Amino acid sequence: MEKRIKLFFIHILLLIFFLYNWCFPFKIIILKFLKNRYFINVDLLGINHALGPGILIKGINQILPFISKKCIFFSNNFNKYFNNILKPDFYYKPRPKIEEEDYNQLVKEKLINKCILGPLFVPSHWFHFPYEKLWKEKYFSKILKSVKGVVVHSNRVRDHIINKTNNSIYLNKFFIMRPCTNIKPKQVKSFENRIFDIIFFEKYMDLNRLKQGKELLDLLKKAKKKIVLMKYGSYNKTIIMKLANNSKFIIYFSFYDTGAIGLKEIQNYGVIAFTHQKDLVINNETSFYIPELASLDKIKIASEKILKIIDKFSSKNPSTTLIAEKNQMINKCENALIDLCNNL
Repeated sequence: MEKRIKLFFIHILLLIFFLYNWCFPFKIIILKFLKNRYFINVDLLGINHALGPGILIKGINQILPFISKKCIFFSNNFNKYFNNILKPDFYYKPRPKIEEEDYNQLVKEKLINKCILGPLFVPSHWFHFPYEKLWKEKYFSKILKSVKGVVVHSNRVRDHIINKTNNSIYLNKFFIMRPCTNIKPKQVKSFENRIFDIIFFEKYMDLNRLKQGKELLDLLKKAKKKIVLMKYGSYNKTIIMKLANNSKFIIYFSFYDTGAIGLKEIQNYGVIAFTHQKDLVINNETSFYIPELASLDKIKIASEKILKIIDKFSSKNPSTTLIAEKNQMINKCENALIDLCNNL
């Protein structure tokens, strides 16, 4: 009798082991109730948006459901398998629709303190924030006080929002989460087989730096570098990927970016980046901070620094495959969700 009982329990343990390792839904339930993971529902609103916002949400969706040490991220579509019985601890809304009636409804349902909003939330216009005609910006302080947190891509964005709204008391409610992409090209061209030396990317959303951009371009041309121009909003994804696999370096001349998902996609092809935004330097071997690019009168110094680094790399004929792998490891969306989870 005792032997049968032992065998019975052994079979039960083996069944649990099998279900845990091979049945993903069962594994999630075990992790939730035995290891106390946070359940986080991810709202995929905006997934079909063009450019960066849509690419970010698509990237997150590609890895859902995702399990980290502290969190389990899942979408509404996944929850349907459980007949919606999984009750989230938090509701993550990367691109939230938050008009006054939506906010009031969340307050009424006692869910507002479980909401995590952004990074596609504020600011809508960098230099006009908070814009009084937008409800979410006019009443941003009220929203920030009541939600679990607001996601931003960098300290620069966080500090701008805090300074403009005098919300330093709620510093701990800002969650830094890296922008991400899962793009992983099947074939990465070698450094020597790439056609262009430099992609010169221009974006003047907040500041007009056309004059400095032209000055920099002229200096690079004098150095006899093969350059392809790329202007924000004037390209499609097919063109980006083709250029990325045929270019060695990119100068990201953007004023300004809060996420730069397009840059990350290009980096994942093994392209080495130069930028004046410190938050966009992801690795000291594959991206370089050139603060003079942001100046009005030091563009010549910036060009000299860039050309020196280009010549150094070109003499070594680096492995673009290795550069691509390093960038992909940093840029993948698993890391973005881990960033978010670590803030909870």
